[in-house]
Amino acid sequence: MGFPWTLQRYIFREMGKTFLLTAAAMTIVLGLGGGVMNMIKLGEVTPGQLFRLLALMIPVSVALTLPIAALFSSASTYGRISADNELVACRSCGINLHVLFLPTLVLSLLAGIVTFGFTNFLIPGMAKNLDELVGADPSSMIRHHLKKPRGIKLGKGLRARAADFAVDPENPNRIALFDVTFVELKADEWVRFGMAGTVDLLFDRSKEKAQIAARMLDVSFFDRESNQFTDVEEKLFPRNDLPRLLPYEIKFLTLGELMFHWKNPEHWPPVKKKMAKLRGAYGKRIALQNIVKDWQSDHSIALNDTKSATIIRSENALLVPRDGGIELHDVSIDETADGIHRQFTADRALIQVTQSDITTDSDIDVTLFDVEIRDSSRTYRRAREKIGPIQIPDDVREEMQAVSTSEMLLASADSKTNDVLAVARDEAITARDETVRRIIGTIHQRFAFSASALVLVILGAILGIVLRGSHTVTAFGISFVPSLLVIITIVTGRQMSQNLDTHIAGLVVMWAGIVFVAALDTWLLTRVLRR
Repeated sequence: MGFPWTLQRYIFREMGKTFLLTAAAMTIVLGLGGGVMNMIKLGEVTPGQLFRLLALMIPVSVALTLPIAALFSSASTYGRISADNELVACRSCGINLHVLFLPTLVLSLLAGIVTFGFTNFLIPGMAKNLDELVGADPSSMIRHHLKKPRGIKLGKGLRARAADFAVDPENPNRIALFDVTFVELKADEWVRFGMAGTVDLLFDRSKEKAQIAARMLDVSFFDRESNQFTDVEEKLFPRNDLPRLLPYEIKFLTLGELMFHWKNPEHWPPVKKKMAKLRGAYGKRIALQNIVKDWQSDHSIALNDTKSATIIRSENALLVPRDGGIELHDVSIDETADGIHRQFTADRALIQVTQSDITTDSDIDVTLFDVEIRDSSRTYRRAREKIGPIQIPDDVREEMQAVSTSEMLLASADSKTNDVLAVARDEAITARDETVRRIIGTIHQRFAFSASALVLVILGAILGIVLRGSHTVTAFGISFVPSLLVIITIVTGRQMSQNLDTHIAGLVVMWAGIVFVAALDTWLLTRVLRR
């Protein structure tokens, strides 16, 4: 007997109708019902942007509903065929029942491929566009915020309202607010409030996260802590990150980005931050070691830059692990800065290296205690005096920059020099290893979720035949139980894979549900259906 193409088309048509209706219904319920939109912080979105976001959320809903819709349609269709004894008729005509599973195989492959493409490429790419969507028009965002009772957030604890605003025609990222009232909060308490004639806002999207900086002019405010009014011509607020609609997390990376960060975890922002801290601690160690070498030659330290020349003399120097500096006793200092010469005599001095970006803008600070100061006109004493910041010499900075990441991670921390290095190194290694585990777990989760469509849809069709699940409730039950098993094992396995002690076990658990369902499919196809 030839291949029953007419019967195959009939089954595929019946499955297709159920599949499309189920997928559409579940997508609407999940998307518009809030299941997906709860992932997004909608408090900072304009109404127009909300509709665009809803359109962007459809692929997310589709990726989550396709496998379940395919499973339900297969269980319902084959259950009805079995209940109507159509399979008995096919067997009487000599048709192998296994051949009738071709539509199921095609639908399951289609659902798995679409799910794989959505979860690995479309959805992560869409997540990146969300922040660009909301921040694409600063003027619309400002207009929307100014209508809200709480106004616009300009920084940590700072909110403002304005009577009007204007966009710089030459730079759309620069906006001026007029007749501004503002309030600063600390732990939900008002600590400062007042008015400003103008507030200049500057939006910056050149970083990984969009930022906003504010400059207030003609400011009058009341400080509750000091209980006084203050008038200033200008008040600056540093750049602050604008809130993201979706957090910058590994689960929102494309498959290509996951593979890149798997091989190069130091490029992932949290790891990069720890690596920068490690480089700062390592660079600090190098700078302090060079200062110590300078002191060991003749018990003096020369700190010179383009602005000043400082010579520090001391017979007693001690490295301070806690402060990460060098402590000197019975100190004498000669300083020449901007053509002015001063001499210092102090009981104690502490030399420290500031640590912002250790390879570019870090400096050396010298703090003197119980010091006598002499200049050309007078001599006076102070309990504490600071010299600096003094630029780190170029050769030392080049030495800092030349150190590779692998050298820093393998370097041993000398407790006599800088025990902060050991802490920074351990934190960097922990962050790197944790990131790698999370990436591996995410990749396995996506592959497992996509692969689950194949085994689950086939299982639904088999159980529909065996249990004659033509009724909707029966088909739903057939679909729900194996889906729940697979989803639980995938979610549990991914959580376990993030921990060092259970990483391998988590990957095994993640695939255990799929392997179990595949084994069940094989047993049912080879044993039960033959009966």
